[in-house]
Formats: sequence, structure tokens, C-alpha cells
Amino acid sequence: MTAGGGEQALELRRTLEKLWQEVASEVPATDEDALASAELALYAAEGPLRLAVDRLGHRHLLVPTVADRGTVPEWRSEGVQLRPVTKIVDDEPVGFLDLECRRDDLNGVYTGLVADVCVAVAKDARISGLRLIEMLESWRELLGGSHRDWTVPRLAGLYGELAILELLLRLDPAATEAWVGPTGAPQDFRRRAGALEVKSSTAAVGRLVRVHGVDQLETPVGGTLSLIWSRYAAVPHGEGDSIPSIVERCLAGANSALLLGLLDRMRLPSFNSPELRDVGFTFVERSVYDVGPDFPRITPDRFIGGAVPAGVQAVEYMVDLDTVPSTEDDLIRVLGRFLESE
Repeated sequence: MTAGGGEQALELRRTLEKLWQEVASEVPATDEDALASAELALYAAEGPLRLAVDRLGHRHLLVPTVADRGTVPEWRSEGVQLRPVTKIVDDEPVGFLDLECRRDDLNGVYTGLVADVCVAVAKDARISGLRLIEMLESWRELLGGSHRDWTVPRLAGLYGELAILELLLRLDPAATEAWVGPTGAPQDFRRRAGALEVKSSTAAVGRLVRVHGVDQLETPVGGTLSLIWSRYAAVPHGEGDSIPSIVERCLAGANSALLLGLLDRMRLPSFNSPELRDVGFTFVERSVYDVGPDFPRITPDRFIGGAVPAGVQAVEYMVDLDTVPSTEDDLIRVLGRFLESE
């Protein structure tokens, strides 16, 4: 769902972010419909693409069109819309397809979408409006839905998963495929016969973890499940490692298109957003646990018939890891065993 090699894809997103920031300070204050825009060094058949920002701070991509090519229907999701518009450029009216992000919390995903559009235009300068709509449909699931704040604990959870991914990639460059948490899978990492569940905490004391659902700590049939718990200290930006930094390191050794697509699924904010810019993490401690028959957990086999009773919509509970002995294996050995569990 996202384009280019690791460094190239990330650099393209950074370039887009930088241009939007630059034009945001130039939005006219007098005209409600006015946009501040900047020309990209990328040409469709009818002229250069432009990035723009309006008075509300909404980001736009303007793709030039020809009036007699036919009418392109409007497309809309909860957060993004595409519609034909006419704007004045160098004192001349120019027709564009205006791809607008109408929700700030989707700016990160929108940047990924625009990067894909840019790559598509670079491959085919005569890209049609209908082709753009096809691309938008493939992103529809990510371009709406309810907003969920990226709190420090949530960022720590993501950082913890990326820290394990970084270690896995050192052992196997194909390990990105094992990171299935962003797709809604019960565990964060999964092979056919092995699974890893990653929990992270920024609390100063205690090892309480929240378990989501009866299948999160369910061991794969004939396989193994390990729970990796880490404590991090949240620190001001510049004093610790950051989400953008660890993403960049992972991209250097990963299937970059897959990794950026997974981050888009999580609706990760723009790398220069306050949520990511203002917080860093330092490692404090880590414990690893084998999840077996004696591990305190709620799984389907605890219920009559091996299933949650009808009418129960969700099960969440807390486990105190201080009551559970950690494994004697070190983390790298556990990760190596997981990668071999095909």
C-alpha cells in the first residue's frame, strides 16, 4: 500500500511534510477559499502537481486535469475527499483534482497516500481521475473511523514492538512479515507454530499487564508462545530514542513497503507531529515469560465448549507478572527459536 524502497519512501514522506509546513505559513487570511501552494518537481500530463494548505490547516494535493477529459466523480471518506476544482495559478485558471485531508489525526496516513499517488504519477504522467479513485478505494479503511489519541503509554507500546522487530530483523531480514499486531491479529508476532506477545510499561513500579481477549495468550496448536515485557522511561525529545528514529533503523533492514503499510494501518501520526516529536524512550528493564499451562490466563478452553459464552462481547483482564517466574533463556535465544517455528 506504500511505495518505494525504505530510504526513498521515507525521504519522500519527509519532503512532503516539509513542503506542507512551509506553505502553511503563507495561507491568505482574507479569502476563505484560498490555498497556499507549492509546486512539486513532479509532472502529470497537464502540468506539475502542487501541495497546498487551506485556512483550516487542511492539507491538499492538487493534480492538474484537462476540462474536456470527462467528469471525474467526487470521492469521499470520513477524513479525505477528492473533487474537481479550479484554482488561479500565475493569474490563470487551472483545473485540478483536489485530494484533501479533512482531519488532522489522519495526516500521517494521508502523507502515505499522497506518496503513493506521487509514485503512480511518476510512472504514468497521464494518470486518470478514475485511477486515482481506485487508489483511494484501496486506502478507504484507513481514511476514516474514530480517532484514538497517541498517548505516551500507547506510544511506548508501539516502541516496544518496534524494539523487538529491530532485533528480529538483525536475525532475519524477512522478519517484517511476522509482525501481525497492526493487522488485528491476537498476538503481536506470529509464525505458523510460534507467537510473541509484547507488553511495555512506563510505570515506575510493578509488572501489571492488560490482556485483550481470550485468544491473546492462547498458545498456537503444537507451538509456543512467549510474552516479552519491557519497562521504558518516557523522556523529553532529544534525551532518548524516538519512534521516528527506531522506524528509520527498522526500515534499513526491513521490507520497507510492508513496514510503512503496517504503520499506516495503525494511523501513526506524521513524524514531525507533536505526539512523536515531543517524547522519547530509554530502556529500563525486560523480562521474558514462557506462556504455558501454569501461566495465569483466560483462554477459550477455560469455558464450557471451548468458547466464550454467548452474549459476552469482550474479555479484558490484568495479569501480575511479579507472580510468574520468567524464563531462563535470554531474549535472543527466544527470538531465534521463534524465527525457526515454521
